Amino acid sequence: MPAVRLSDVAKDAGVSLATASRVLNGSSRIPGRAVAEKVEASAAKLGYVPNAQAQALARSRSGLIGLVVHDIADPYFATIAREVQQQVFASQSQVLLTQTDREIDTEIRALRSLIAQQVDALVLVGSHRYGNGSDAAISTLLEGFERNGGTVVGLGQSLGVGRTIVPANAAAAHELATALAVEGHRRFAVVEGIAGIPSAGDRTGGFVAALTEAGIEPELSIAAGLTRDGGHLAAARIQEHLDSAPTVDDTPLCLFAPADIMALGALGELRRRGLEVPGQVAVAGFGGVPDGNDAHPTLTTVALPLHEMASQAVEWVLETPEPSAGSADAEAGGTDRSDSPDEIHMRGDVLLRESTALTATA
Repeated sequence: MPAVRLSDVAKDAGVSLATASRVLNGSSRIPGRAVAEKVEASAAKLGYVPNAQAQALARSRSGLIGLVVHDIADPYFATIAREVQQQVFASQSQVLLTQTDREIDTEIRALRSLIAQQVDALVLVGSHRYGNGSDAAISTLLEGFERNGGTVVGLGQSLGVGRTIVPANAAAAHELATALAVEGHRRFAVVEGIAGIPSAGDRTGGFVAALTEAGIEPELSIAAGLTRDGGHLAAARIQEHLDSAPTVDDTPLCLFAPADIMALGALGELRRRGLEVPGQVAVAGFGGVPDGNDAHPTLTTVALPLHEMASQAVEWVLETPEPSAGSADAEAGGTDRSDSPDEIHMRGDVLLRESTALTATA
């Protein structure tokens, strides 16, 4: 059976080819509602699917949004990607998703591919370190994309291009450490700042600063990746530390992992190794992913407003090209507006759960 053409729809509806095109390809020059409904009914009856390239020409937009994340297996990125996908889809646009595994070369290839597919906007999720020689190509790509009319949104850290949504990493981690100290925790293990991931360094830095103010020095510093496997490695290091340096202090050693996926990996591995959580080792994370509330024990964390972060990103990529400070100045829960309409800082909430409870049993 031959493919259904636009001319077939126009003939069936009794309208001109130009009118059928304007209705089905999203042109701003649409005919009356009755004519549009007749064309749409004919298209549905015949099974006609509009050509995406024709739609892009009619609308001057492709309807495609490029979404770049570090690791879709990480529930932090998966939660944000799902929120963005749902909200963009409701606007009749589509998301093209790619992950980079924090590899610069992979990210460059992904951005080039998305730009070649004429996406209207790029949303880059996660902490980046742009500006040096190794990733100058990324900055050049983003700057060129914006000059050509594309929208750039960074979710995690300023890209030096476009608009940015920045979690209050250091301040929230500081608040978490203070809350744990107030609860009675005195022994801490922290994950060192990870090279190339500024958010992790900010979180650990804020956490340690609060401990210092409370007169507490971390008992153990651990180098591990910001992944579930990194959490497994942290758990192994903690077991080695406890076995080699027994203490008369029977309070648990509290691990701070600067990402929930790492904290969840550590929590599971500690239990597999026979260590009681939170009896012997307490665990705290950062991010507020839904998996933390389903873990056993439930995970203490800083819950970032992931839904609001995704909503703001989508608002920016879908708004009309005319710049307006109004969207950045609107009030939203858990949000601090900076002086610039192009950067928004979002706060997180400290959630003290079972994984750090001093009186709970594993």
